[in-house]
Amino acid sequence: MKLNFEHKTIRRRLAILFAVIFCLIVLLVASLISNTFVLKADFFAIESFYSFFNNVLELRRYEKNLLFKGESENYKQVIEYLDRLEQDSDALDSEIRKVANSSAVAEFRLDLSHYRSFVEKGHKSGKYNVALIRHIGKKLVDFSQHLMFVKRNQIHRAIKWTTIIFVAVTLGVFILAVMVFYSQTRSILRRLSLVQQAAMEVAHGHFVSIPEVVKTKDEISGLIHAFNKMVEELDLRQEQLLKARKLAAIGTFSSGIAHELNNPLNNISLTVDTLLEEFETISREEAREFLDDIAKQTERASTVVKNLLDFSRETLPTESRMQVLDVIRLTGKLVENQLRLSSIRLEYNLPEDLPPIRGNFQKLQQVFLNLYLNAIHAMPKGGRIRISGARDPEGYIRIDFLDTGSGIPPEKLDRIFDPFFTTKPVGKGTGLGLSIVYGIVQKHGGYVEVKSEIGKGTIFSIYLPAPEEEQSHDVN
Repeated sequence: MKLNFEHKTIRRRLAILFAVIFCLIVLLVASLISNTFVLKADFFAIESFYSFFNNVLELRRYEKNLLFKGESENYKQVIEYLDRLEQDSDALDSEIRKVANSSAVAEFRLDLSHYRSFVEKGHKSGKYNVALIRHIGKKLVDFSQHLMFVKRNQIHRAIKWTTIIFVAVTLGVFILAVMVFYSQTRSILRRLSLVQQAAMEVAHGHFVSIPEVVKTKDEISGLIHAFNKMVEELDLRQEQLLKARKLAAIGTFSSGIAHELNNPLNNISLTVDTLLEEFETISREEAREFLDDIAKQTERASTVVKNLLDFSRETLPTESRMQVLDVIRLTGKLVENQLRLSSIRLEYNLPEDLPPIRGNFQKLQQVFLNLYLNAIHAMPKGGRIRISGARDPEGYIRIDFLDTGSGIPPEKLDRIFDPFFTTKPVGKGTGLGLSIVYGIVQKHGGYVEVKSEIGKGTIFSIYLPAPEEEQSHDVN
């Protein structure tokens, strides 16, 4: 009887251990799935806040045109965006109240009402209260920025707690599994180690899925599958954030594009006016010269539009062989007018014999566009950008991007690749975009180095792997 009793006790203890393990696994999977849905909802919310913020910026843009130029069309646009903001604030009321207190929401709605009132009164009287309208407009921008800032912090905290919960429960499963059976220890430890590494990668913004190499349908496999689903969702949101940054970049240099288009259009207009006035008196050869000039200016404008469309067009994330020189120079054409307006000299020191690389053209283009724009912002009084390239002994193509700007303080240099970190003043941007740069380069198998000195400038070094066949060819 004693022996049977001991066996029953052992079986009871094993049943309890298995029940505890099962409960822990269910808790872990439930936590991950729950946090995945929470993060998914938060990402949808921050996208809505971003759209809300863009509408505020558009309102301010038309406000500027209205105050300086008047015109009924600008007034209509201001009223239209006011209507949109009122509709958005109603639709997002529940989400807004999650990140802002009731008094702030009430004050925002009151500001919208006052803003509309002052604009309508100014339009009727023909005289606007510029200072007051601008003051209220700035408050609207500050409120919408505050919404995005708080929501981002909530997302960061959610990811942090997801990681903490995951590591804690995983550790418990590991300890109990060792107590239950040794034969499964190595398999469980190996898979949990992969999950832990992947969780740390997620915490650092690297969304890497765990390979599901074990075909057994057990709790750990379910955990890995759920984790991979979460990583897929996070990676999808990262891609959407990348697209949002692309749109923000287009907005940043749109004024330069407008100037670049305006010049050939003005030339075409002047040529056509001259041709119409002197059509009866000029010779056939002179008329042909006028038409040739119109064709050249049209081609110039068409090239500007084509470059912009190529950059903004959505394409499949495919890789191909390409010359990095082509990516850099084509990207430089997008900002060449902005460089000229900012009195910035652009120098290329790129060897023509650099081997090709494999990558996604548009994503690499966004890498260099971010570097161009950051350099322009760092040199408000003009300066020089020098881009050089060389082969690295380790099998990489190294691109050095140097500017003579203000530089980055040493205490901030270690943080520049953090998401949403910026050295710009409040209200001057949501980040340097370097986290995007770092992520894209890393996905291409490369890495980024940076050196900076206050008052002298900054050098970003982009390392991209050359194809193996090119490396072996260089050695021979």
